[in-house]
Amino acid sequence: MRLNKIITGLMVTSFMLAAEPQQQMAQAQAAYLQGDHTLAAEIYQTLALEGHVKAQFELAKLYSMGQGVAQDALQAAYWLEQAASNSPDYAESAQAQRDIQNALLQQRRAADEPKAVVTEAESAVVAAPIMRSAEPAAEPEPEIARAELAEPVNQTSTAMARTEPAATKPELAVKALAEASFALGMRAFERENYAEAFSHWHPLAENGEVDAQFNLAAMYSNGQGVTADNLTAARWFSAAAEQGMAQAQYHLAVLHANGKGITRDDALAVYWYQKAAEQQQVLAQYNLGYMYANGRGVALDESKALLWYEKAAAQGDVDAQFVVAERYRQGRGSPVDGAQAISWYQRAVEQGHLRAAFELAQYYLQGNTVKQSDSRAFDLFSQAANRGLTEAEREAGISYSLGRGVRNDDRKAIDFLQRACDKKDYTACYYLALHINDGRGVKADPKRAIVLLQQVAEAGSIDAQFRLGLMYANGQGVAVDDSAAFSWLLKAAEQGQPEAQYLVGLRLANGLGTSQNDQASVAWYQRAAEQGVLFAQYNLGFMYGAGRGVAQDDSKALYWYIKVAEQGDADAQFNLGLRYETGRGVAQDDRLAVQWYQKAAEQQHQRAVAHLGYMYEKGYGVAMDERKALQLYQQALPAKVPRALTALGLFYKNGRQVKADDKKAVELFTDAAEQGYANAQYNLGWMYEYGRGVKQDLVKARDLYQLAAAQNEALAQAQLSRLLN
Repeated sequence: MRLNKIITGLMVTSFMLAAEPQQQMAQAQAAYLQGDHTLAAEIYQTLALEGHVKAQFELAKLYSMGQGVAQDALQAAYWLEQAASNSPDYAESAQAQRDIQNALLQQRRAADEPKAVVTEAESAVVAAPIMRSAEPAAEPEPEIARAELAEPVNQTSTAMARTEPAATKPELAVKALAEASFALGMRAFERENYAEAFSHWHPLAENGEVDAQFNLAAMYSNGQGVTADNLTAARWFSAAAEQGMAQAQYHLAVLHANGKGITRDDALAVYWYQKAAEQQQVLAQYNLGYMYANGRGVALDESKALLWYEKAAAQGDVDAQFVVAERYRQGRGSPVDGAQAISWYQRAVEQGHLRAAFELAQYYLQGNTVKQSDSRAFDLFSQAANRGLTEAEREAGISYSLGRGVRNDDRKAIDFLQRACDKKDYTACYYLALHINDGRGVKADPKRAIVLLQQVAEAGSIDAQFRLGLMYANGQGVAVDDSAAFSWLLKAAEQGQPEAQYLVGLRLANGLGTSQNDQASVAWYQRAAEQGVLFAQYNLGFMYGAGRGVAQDDSKALYWYIKVAEQGDADAQFNLGLRYETGRGVAQDDRLAVQWYQKAAEQQHQRAVAHLGYMYEKGYGVAMDERKALQLYQQALPAKVPRALTALGLFYKNGRQVKADDKKAVELFTDAAEQGYANAQYNLGWMYEYGRGVKQDLVKARDLYQLAAAQNEALAQAQLSRLLN
């Protein structure tokens, strides 16, 4: 038999962020009045799928008139039926039908065309469809499975055994069996003479002709020529199904799965889906996969779900192809298999599946399983963006903004980002605000950028919250406001933004924009450190070492310093060298001290250079080398490190490796002594006592000895005792 296959349009997936239904309805109505029928349709679709009756009525109108969506009489009929069944107000339903009829009439008059001839597809009897979406990326399949619209078959099958679904009197007049003709019934049906079609098909159906049974079921399902009656429809579908008709088996399974006219029975639904699926009925294969995936009528079995989804996909079902790709990507029903995922995404893309294009683009963008290619990713994003997929519009905008896979074009970036932002994609709004703030592709307007960032941040965008925190902290486009900076950084930190967590810890430690609180600071440093923020790791080591906000713990301080030092941080490397030199929190080890000083010195860390010079001068952890020490001291001279200044002063005082120069020695000792370095204070005091490089001044010498002695400098204490006695 030949089936006039009519398949429902795919459920439009909306990515608009959640809002109150009343607000979304208002947005849709406003979009419609402004001529943006596509946006209106998208919003109505979202609400309609959630059972919003008014949205279902409005969506039916749009499908009837082809506004914002492809004109589709079947979709219009479906949504009108859904709305009518969900609405307790008969008047509302009737008015909606009149609205649709009037709108279509006006549309035809405006086009100055006669009434269009009803096409075969439009005139076909349809069973109540059950819309379904493709399986979501990271969640179980949606609760509603997929259904194909039933339609009459138009060729008489070979004679079948007599099957009577019910011993009830026909609702309309019927012909004698000898006068009944399946073909004449089909011709009458195509002319919308449903009573005549019924009169031919009913006696044939009672006589066991499977095609007639199926067509009667479809008529009762849709109430065409007869009162809509799902129970009677189920009986005729059952009669055809028992004779092995795959289409009837599928539709009977749908009725059992959804309790339409009969008691919901998932086990029976699975039974009939299985029968139809084994006959290669593609939608039955898809829905059987759905039942296994959700444990409906059978034990949940991800591998069997994948098996049936893949059978449907192999027959070219684009949604099944996308579902299969998602499952291989996630490892549901199979180990994760990037190559298989990419293969199925590609097949779906070839059939125009927007979400598949977006997901495949991510593979190329990240270089996951395929060779990384920004240009290929951009091409895929563009395909989906040009057909209105919000996330793809955002990514295309970002690509134009960054020159990612395409030449930088700020104006095009603005265009795509604005489209996505208008549909409440807040990441797109964030990038759009950056363009507005910087004047890229649009006149710079920091105030407008701040307003947009504020809206996006209040909607929960981590990036916007973090950016606002930095702008208030640094006075970018706004007056410096440490309190506001802390508030926005805290919001981003609470959502897990690692750099924000570090900055919150830093501000708590310093009491900047908030009360000083070392304990809270440590907690935020810890969270940021665990996410790999180097400065947070360093500061956490400092807090443990200093016992600030936490019990003093050299071992934990050492742990974090090592972690940071191994990542190449010069300050941490210097601190490790200092700890190994002094034995603080670790076993004293000059060799390790030299190693860490050397690593930091290679990054021009001047204190490390100075300390490394000291190790060479004394021969600690390395062979003694005064010339090397002198070179290192001189290298560190601009940083005025007290240890290096003092040591270099002694080289000049004693004429070691350089020509003796008391005045130079005094100059170096003075620079170090003014920083409170005890050994420099002692040596400068000695120079004043003996008039070396300066005029002799015993009072000055005494004062310097006293300063050094107060820091337990033994030589100064001895000189002071001798001088005073």
